[in-house]
Amino acid sequence: MPEDNLESESALKVLDLLLKDSGQKKISENQILIILDALASSDDTEVVARFPAVLAICARRGLALNSQALFSRYWETSPKRQNLEKLLLISAAIFDLQGLKTPKNLDKIAASLTPKYGDLLPVGEFQLSSGMCISIEDLQKTLKVYTSGHLNPPEGKSQKSHLNSGSLDVYLDRLFSPKQKELVLKKRNGQAFTKTEREYYSRIVRKKLAAIADEKLVELARALI
Repeated sequence: MPEDNLESESALKVLDLLLKDSGQKKISENQILIILDALASSDDTEVVARFPAVLAICARRGLALNSQALFSRYWETSPKRQNLEKLLLISAAIFDLQGLKTPKNLDKIAASLTPKYGDLLPVGEFQLSSGMCISIEDLQKTLKVYTSGHLNPPEGKSQKSHLNSGSLDVYLDRLFSPKQKELVLKKRNGQAFTKTEREYYSRIVRKKLAAIADEKLVELARALI
């Protein structure tokens, strides 16, 4: 419904501000619920991948998850509820794997969902109700981007300084057009894409990055130089 779309867009704007925020911006538990709901209902994999980062915000700010408030909007068999359940379950596993502090009640919620869905982590990906497949690796990467910038400030600053080095800037200019370079940096910094940017990044830039990261190509390049 149009009202739902507007609510989702508003929630994602709030999320973008939170991901860039140093911690002073106030956020209520109700706003967190709206954001989680919007992410679980999104048809964009890159948007859904921010789900664990929102939970990291909860943990960082001492916000508890209310399972009643999370699920009461939907019937038990609702596809949207099942999306939420799967994302909460896999997020708990990722937090445990990375040794991160979880928001209050997440472990309890995950324990109640395990009999229903089993262990999703070893599979590598899972499907949402829309049929869209979510890569667990993408969830992990997005969470790491957030935690490295907010939960480990000294290391994050050092890494950012290294990534902003002059040599990197030169290499990016050689490999990418100005617009492509801009998208690469936005992706690295966890900034939101517009719909057009997401499509272009997925169609062009991601494929270039995949080629650059290919081990055989790197090996060939090193041999030739």
